[in-house]
Amino acid sequence: MKVLFTIMPAPAHLYPIVPIAWALQCAGHEVRVASHPGIADAVVATGLTAVPLGPEVDLAASVRAAADNPELERITRALALDPADHNLRTALRYYLMAPFANYYRSGAPGPEGRPMVDALVDFTRDWRPDLVLWDPLFFPAPVAARACGAAHARLLWGLDHFGWARRRFVERLGLPDTEPHEDLMAAMMRPTLERFGQDFAEELLVGQWTVDPTPQRLRLPADLRYVPVRWVPYNGAAAVPPWLRERPERPRVCLTLGVSGRKFFADDDVPVAGLLDAVAGLDVELVATLDRDQLAASRVEVPANVRTVDYLPLNLLLPTCSAIVHHGGAGTFVAAAAHRVPQLIVPKEGGDFVDHARYAEELGAGIAVEREGLTGAGLAKQMMRLVEEPAFRRGAEALYADMLAAPGPDGLVPVLEKLTEEHRSRG
Repeated sequence: MKVLFTIMPAPAHLYPIVPIAWALQCAGHEVRVASHPGIADAVVATGLTAVPLGPEVDLAASVRAAADNPELERITRALALDPADHNLRTALRYYLMAPFANYYRSGAPGPEGRPMVDALVDFTRDWRPDLVLWDPLFFPAPVAARACGAAHARLLWGLDHFGWARRRFVERLGLPDTEPHEDLMAAMMRPTLERFGQDFAEELLVGQWTVDPTPQRLRLPADLRYVPVRWVPYNGAAAVPPWLRERPERPRVCLTLGVSGRKFFADDDVPVAGLLDAVAGLDVELVATLDRDQLAASRVEVPANVRTVDYLPLNLLLPTCSAIVHHGGAGTFVAAAAHRVPQLIVPKEGGDFVDHARYAEELGAGIAVEREGLTGAGLAKQMMRLVEEPAFRRGAEALYADMLAAPGPDGLVPVLEKLTEEHRSRG
């Protein structure tokens, strides 16, 4: 069968699909990956076929624009979130809803969204995929799948905050004393749907089913059809440097701020400079994945026991590490879990970062620390606990065992084949 993946144009959205796409290709299926043009080279570098469509998109600008969107504010208010849960509100209001508003707006479709929806519909009608697996934030995909009669499902890369929020929004629509009284999300999509002769349906927001790599105990309560799969981490490919082929002489610790940290390092409040200074007298080797700009921003002399590298796939580095310090991003979290490495997480706000930190801490696989008031010395102290206390290694083993409960990508393939036959609408 023909399988089309559609993703947001960012490595953090590309890398989670790679092992599943490979599994489908190895089973004899034809696979392509569609997105905005900026991610095409990265797709090709993974060994997959890229389909660049529509205009370029500035993800950071779409998040900023979401701040002034009155429809998104009304939708968020209708969810009646706990006022104290700033992380969930930030994730929903700005990061998850921003792409939806970018592709669909009330009234006439906006100039940013319409070209991608049209381009994707044109492509699916021409190529005629049997199955579309879509990034949960790439909302043109289900419309394009419907236009060609393909089955379609969301492929998550983290907790299903959007699916949970959509179910909560629909439930609250039926309450007599709540606002709004209309489905604002359906209204935002309707002008585009009418152009393609489609009616609104829930599957346009949550898929006909959802492929979910999230461990069972971490999932959010949502009454949707989930198909579990084990998240096999992919971080890119590289040549193994000579120093990495040698056994480390002292405990090795990885420090990474993730892909987003490279772009927004100046605004990041992780005390990297203080940490580099604090590890100078410790019996560890710190491998810091910092580029030239990040090092310049740290304004500290790199100690002798700190090795800085511009980029190195975590799958190469982590098997040699005794601990990792990171921001809580899904890709980093899963890579550390897969290699059974204890984790020191300084979570960012506005996504799964806090959830991952709590999960690792609950299983004894790591330590979560708050950013407010954090110092480099304090971070180094917690880092050394991971290195020196055996209980964290046992917790990391428990976290790894939790991941193994779900089938791998090869086990997912026959399930997708069966569901595709059930859900595609063309003869």
